Amino acid sequence: MDKTITAKEYLSQIHSINTRLKSLVSQRQSIMDSLYNISPKLSHTPKAASPDIHRMDGLIAAKLDIESEMEAASLKLAGIHKTISAITGAELGAVLTYRYIDHMPWPDVAKELFLSESRVYQLHREALAAIESIITESEVKSA
Repeated sequence: MDKTITAKEYLSQIHSINTRLKSLVSQRQSIMDSLYNISPKLSHTPKAASPDIHRMDGLIAAKLDIESEMEAASLKLAGIHKTISAITGAELGAVLTYRYIDHMPWPDVAKELFLSESRVYQLHREALAAIESIITESEVKSA
């Protein structure tokens, strides 16, 4: 089943990818803290009869999985940024950057670009059409 993604859906991935990356960074830090606490400590307290000897292996594997997922998400994010930068016209790219990367509301985008909101909406439609074209072209090349 081959579903073509719209430009808006494509750009809206930025928010979910950033959210996922923040979560993964937090998970990785938690694992790193756990790994640090596993290190041997000298104490006079007797050890448990059957310590979990595979705990470190599991934590290291989880850390590697998280880092792999972080790399994949970062590459996808970089691809979206590259697509935005491939658009001809600085205003078109700026509208998409302010709206989808910086998550600005429309009035703030208009204020930032010294344009009316209606002009920003028009540029947004043009930018989405340009993104659609790039996505379609890339799908044709990869097919």
